[in-house]
Amino acid sequence: MKPSTLITSLLFLLLPFLIHAQEKQAIQLDAKVSVRVENGRLLDLMNQISNQTGIYFSYDPMLVNSDKAISINLQNQPIKTVLKVVFKDEFHFNLLKNQLIITNREASETSRITPQTTAIRYDLSGLILNRRNKELIPYASISVLGHPFGTISNVDGEFHLKIPPEYESDTLVISCLGYGRQYILLDTLRLKQFTVQLNPVEIQLREVKVTATDALQIMDKLIENIEQNYPTNNQLMTSFYREVLKQDNAYINVSEAIMDILKTSYTNTFREDQIRFLKGRKSPEVESSFHLVDFKMQGGPYYINKLDVIKTMDSFIDDEFRNYYSYTVERFIKYLNRPTYVIQFKPDGKFDYLTYKGKLYIDKETFALVHAEFSLSRSGKKSARRSLIKKKPRGFNVRPIDLDYTVSYKRHHNKWYFNSAQASVKFHVKSRHDKINSVFHSISDLLITDHRETNLRRFKRNENFNSSDIFSETISEYDEDFWGNYNVIKPSEDLRKALKKDPKKASLLSTQPQPLTTQYKQP
Repeated sequence: MKPSTLITSLLFLLLPFLIHAQEKQAIQLDAKVSVRVENGRLLDLMNQISNQTGIYFSYDPMLVNSDKAISINLQNQPIKTVLKVVFKDEFHFNLLKNQLIITNREASETSRITPQTTAIRYDLSGLILNRRNKELIPYASISVLGHPFGTISNVDGEFHLKIPPEYESDTLVISCLGYGRQYILLDTLRLKQFTVQLNPVEIQLREVKVTATDALQIMDKLIENIEQNYPTNNQLMTSFYREVLKQDNAYINVSEAIMDILKTSYTNTFREDQIRFLKGRKSPEVESSFHLVDFKMQGGPYYINKLDVIKTMDSFIDDEFRNYYSYTVERFIKYLNRPTYVIQFKPDGKFDYLTYKGKLYIDKETFALVHAEFSLSRSGKKSARRSLIKKKPRGFNVRPIDLDYTVSYKRHHNKWYFNSAQASVKFHVKSRHDKINSVFHSISDLLITDHRETNLRRFKRNENFNSSDIFSETISEYDEDFWGNYNVIKPSEDLRKALKKDPKKASLLSTQPQPLTTQYKQP
């Protein structure tokens, strides 16, 4: 068959399908609903439509503010009429099966596949410093007060935050453990780039005499209050994920992505969260500097979401394993301007499986876990050597050195939401035959930049990112302007230099033998 004949045949096959799809869309949008929201949120209206029709809304949370206050009462009206009343002519609506996709009208008229450009009122960047000694402050939170989106500063204290017009009269809040909060009225900002200086605070509130029993009682309260403290409805979370791999002091892989996380109710421990890839990039220039060992991390985004230890009920949280750990109240501090217990835990003996040691920050008022720092214990590292290394070449000795994790939660509307996580894992890789003696350091960062309640129960099977997937092999090349209006963690200076390496120079410096592959998965 000639190519032109084949193309013509395909067009004839596709045309009837497209016409049928358009007719089906028209019928569905003409379906009638009855909605009533009094002094509620836009999200309440969406949920009413979803419950009556089975249609679910899909949109960029930077484009559509689901917390917008509305009042509406329409009875037995077509869906398109309801949408017209609520949104006017501001957006374009495209119904694909049971997904109603809301996009910027101008973007949708330009192209169905071109990423939309959400209007941005403030495009802010700057530095977070210690006012006393002028040192940079990493991992400070920068967000809009009372709203669920924001970002964090990188290891160089730098941040970048994009804020849409509907928040132009709100307040920017900057906070970090060990520092007083700072508030900035957005409509008073005169500069797009600025420096924020936080005041160190004496976080020790008072000396407290505590016993092991006190610590256990706090842990019991934590478990008892999970349903009150964490979301009981499904949440659709927009997240930024970065995966960095270093061999000794050289960057050899940098990969980043925007991903959706469908986080199920904290009261439903049987239904797993799901993750789907939206868009991502990596640097081929960095990849070209691989030296002798092709070291890959399996299931990165899948496993870092598992650092939500309240959802996964990790061993040091679960009361069934309480006897395997010892707990002590180390101190009583202010965290996020709230009185907080700091509980230290460690294995109470030697065990032949993964155990951890670390600190839990538990809110005194609600008994919610708000932050955790933990790492594999000494005996846990021995178990990790067997369980984390999935595949290694013959003659190679691969030994985990440090496995450190952090997770934090953010309060919104009296609930605590999964907000950020980091996994820092170091492996010593040695081979006498191949004359290799290197330390591989993998750093994975996850930041929730926005979230909203959803009736969505699952992603499509082919959209899910699974534990067996290798993240760096699923994404495209690096692009400076790739993220558009998504909020991300700004790369540090060292990372930016690594991303801008000259590929020609990198290829001359690196040898290209038959690659030896080491794969590992996070615990």
